[in-house]
Amino acid sequence: MTSWLKKLTWKRSTVSWLSFALLSLIVAATGISGTQLIFKFLYEQLMEHGIEHNQDIANSLIPKLERAVENNPANISAILSHAISDYKTFGFRIFVIDRSLNAIIVDSEHPELAAQPIEKSWLMHVTRLNGDEADITHGQGAFLSSPQQMHPMLVWIQPMQFNGAGRLALGIAQNQKALVEFTENLHLYVDGVMLTAFVLITLLGYFAMRSTGRFYERTLETQVRERTLALKKAHEDALTKTRLATIGKTATVLTHEMRNPMASIKLALSGLNGSPRLDSREQRRVSMVLSEIDRLDALLSDTLDYVRPVKLSSQPLDLNQLLDTVIQQQDSLIERKQIHFDFHRCEDCSRLHMDSAQMHQVLLNLIKNAIEACPEQGRIDVYLRNKNNQLMLQIINDGEALAETTLTQAFDPFFTTKPKGTGLGLGLVKRVVEEHHGQVEIKNTLDKRVSVSLLFSLA
Repeated sequence: MTSWLKKLTWKRSTVSWLSFALLSLIVAATGISGTQLIFKFLYEQLMEHGIEHNQDIANSLIPKLERAVENNPANISAILSHAISDYKTFGFRIFVIDRSLNAIIVDSEHPELAAQPIEKSWLMHVTRLNGDEADITHGQGAFLSSPQQMHPMLVWIQPMQFNGAGRLALGIAQNQKALVEFTENLHLYVDGVMLTAFVLITLLGYFAMRSTGRFYERTLETQVRERTLALKKAHEDALTKTRLATIGKTATVLTHEMRNPMASIKLALSGLNGSPRLDSREQRRVSMVLSEIDRLDALLSDTLDYVRPVKLSSQPLDLNQLLDTVIQQQDSLIERKQIHFDFHRCEDCSRLHMDSAQMHQVLLNLIKNAIEACPEQGRIDVYLRNKNNQLMLQIINDGEALAETTLTQAFDPFFTTKPKGTGLGLGLVKRVVEEHHGQVEIKNTLDKRVSVSLLFSLA
């Protein structure tokens, strides 16, 4: 026992592996608990949206059903069944409960059935959303039904008000199969990606402490590439999937939550930077990792800019002055590359109500792209003019003509030809211009230059 303890105490590799395993468990537990909180919030938001949708359907149906019954009260079940049949709502189940009979008298899924007792129907197992027991024959609002051999149903119950008020209640049910499967699959996928990323990051720290020479250098570079690709893919997939569910709001929440683990990673690696235990080569590797983390943070910032809504200014914006400002900001780069830059101002162009901050970013992206693509001692022409009661901005730069695939996909989010580009710059340009009811176009000119045009109506 004593000999084993001495080996455990003095053998550096054993201590390193134990530290690595413990750190992996801590990081994995922290990451998984964080994603659970995110998906719990996402599921609650989707459930709330589903309840509001069911309630809207009920509010639109009840007046028609009440009028139909009041006009012909002789056969309520037949009248209600006929009225509900007009609403072929995809993915929703519409039914009517007679609370005096404690039975379902109309069901859009089974229009041929007569009154069915609730205790023998698919509503026999009903709870509140928090899991508490519920009685739909007396209550109203949102419920969750868990029928046998069926997926959970989100149910909204609302009384109908006419002769015999409170006796009949309208129900709107929505199958939760798609929501449950989507949430579970997405949760499993993101957990796997995040867990893999955290393990790789922890393994990177382990190899940094081991200092294994050339083998360490090659392994570290491989781990950095894998970690960067994994985090980028996790960000892109999470952003795309959540945009389909809740568009901008959920994307912002996920982006904020992803910054927290990255900040923790950067803080941990910053502690290694400058450590006397690392030689110069290891210091460069750690600095490279920190640089990649900063680049990922910039990608998240660009994504937030991409989904940020446009806010029109109350004061009209002069594009001549805004272009002067943007060009002045790039003077040093223009002089360094010795580019011949001509800005042809527009003297008869009207001012437009625009989002000044977003439009400044649009012009900055376009001018910087033109300067970067233009060769040294090349030429860039910027034209701002009034053309057929439309404000037209055209930026033309020297350089290689763009390939057809690049022209087609240039404004797609995350498409880029730059080694370290985010692919959101031109995507932001297109979104902001279109939200200002404008048009954007990129093409090769006849003299083999590249032209980007923005067109806004002055009407």
